[in-house]
Amino acid sequence: MELKEEVKITTVENKKGGTRSLDTLYRTLSRNHYSLLRMVDNKSAIILTVNSILVTMLFGATHLATGVEKENIGVFISSIIYFCLISMLFALVGMLPHKYYGKKYRQSGYNGSLYAGNFASMSLFEFKTEFTRITENGKTVYDEITTDLYFLGRAIKHKQTMIKGAVFTLILGLVWSVIYTVFKT
Repeated sequence: MELKEEVKITTVENKKGGTRSLDTLYRTLSRNHYSLLRMVDNKSAIILTVNSILVTMLFGATHLATGVEKENIGVFISSIIYFCLISMLFALVGMLPHKYYGKKYRQSGYNGSLYAGNFASMSLFEFKTEFTRITENGKTVYDEITTDLYFLGRAIKHKQTMIKGAVFTLILGLVWSVIYTVFKT
């Protein structure tokens, strides 16, 4: 008799501990995802700042150069400026507020009710109805959070790809300009 009670208590404790650990897992994952989003936005801002400083300095150098010097550095400066502008476009796209998109999102049937960017277009009644559906039971809540984390991860990956493109474009522009200048002179 005592053994059965002990087993029941242990099982109940495991379930409680499991729920608590699951809550901690979701909380940690959410915090990590939003930290990654902030980091991507900060990196985009840094890339935009670096590129805008470079473009400003290069335009200044162009205006300060004399006629002969302008011809010599014209291709060098213009190619760096073009690459900087392309890099800035990548960084700007990486900074855009994330949206859930793509074939997987459309096929999933998930409407992103937990993300403000998605439920802001709903009426108050629609939002309350959807939120009531989600919170009816624990499994639905966890399913929604899991799906939301998945699509948030995909959005982060897209933003990171844009940042990599911005950095790669800037580096490519600098390397191209240096190589062109070395072989031209």
